[in-house]
Amino acid sequence: MEFPEDFEDKSYGKGSLLVANPVLPDPNFSRTVVLLCNHDDQGSFGLVINRTAQLEASEVFSHIEFLGAYHGKIYVGGPVSPSMVFFLCRSSQEIPELDTICKGVHLGTCLDVLETVYPRIENPEWNIRFYLGYSGWSGGQLAGEMEQRSWLIQNAKERFVFGKTEDQIWPEVVHSLGEKYHYLTKAPVNPQWN
Repeated sequence: MEFPEDFEDKSYGKGSLLVANPVLPDPNFSRTVVLLCNHDDQGSFGLVINRTAQLEASEVFSHIEFLGAYHGKIYVGGPVSPSMVFFLCRSSQEIPELDTICKGVHLGTCLDVLETVYPRIENPEWNIRFYLGYSGWSGGQLAGEMEQRSWLIQNAKERFVFGKTEDQIWPEVVHSLGEKYHYLTKAPVNPQWN
């Protein structure tokens, strides 16, 4: 399955969404949307925003007392360093301790800072998401995947990153790209089924 002939090769960087082509061969990224949190000559770092982990928050945060009441979902940020925990916060206010990725979305890479941030976030179970592991590319690797048309690009928006149902994030972002991409949502998960 190919993208349209007039496939738009948009520029990408921090604050972009990488939208997986349905035929991307890596099962770690099948129908995923990755929030690109950093991108430079050294490489790229992002978090898959639409894949939940099969873990309860209590299993992940049993050693962190102030998170004992947190019952939100845990997400798989990617295949690299799956024991590392990252978090995204939704807030219209700047959070100086965190890195702003796009309007209203802030990244935390250290749980130590979370203790000061957590009480300031309204309704944490809706406005904080935790990710195990991350998605990473060495310098030039992502550019190579772009040449192979493995990813579509969309600007990150808070409504995508904090979508209510993770299984709807990928099709919603694909539809946001325009009508010429809608056919991608009808592609079989396994291209061999076609």
